[in-house]
Amino acid sequence: MAEIVFALKVSENQLRDAMDWLEEIALRDQSTIHEILGGSVITEIHTDPRLGRADKVKRIKDQLRRMRFPRLAETEDAIQKRIQSLKLQPEIRVSLPPGLEGGRIQVEISAASREELKRASKKLSDATENELTAEIFTLLSGGRAATEKK
Repeated sequence: MAEIVFALKVSENQLRDAMDWLEEIALRDQSTIHEILGGSVITEIHTDPRLGRADKVKRIKDQLRRMRFPRLAETEDAIQKRIQSLKLQPEIRVSLPPGLEGGRIQVEISAASREELKRASKKLSDATENELTAEIFTLLSGGRAATEKK
């Protein structure tokens, strides 16, 4: 832990969050913090030469959050998969709130002309009729999408 903290210059708040999550994961999984941090995913992030310090900290923290809250991470992944499956134009950005707080999505349209705005608006309108959109909102509200029910 000390190696990661010193090498990446982790802030006090980031360290506090990470320690809380690590303790909870270790308790739940009956493992040690050393085993969690020594796992392949964390090690790969920490030793990836392509990533800068800030990216490493962000990715490690995100990975720890995903390990600590696996159902939340699974739901976020399922929603992202459905958003991608809608195949919206690049001018339409759909984003999720951190931790799915509030159960709302944010949709942003960018356009350089009236025609672009009309096309993007039509594509977004069509997407609202898609069953994937209904599944997104079902997942956001804590339900299970029809394609996941067994």
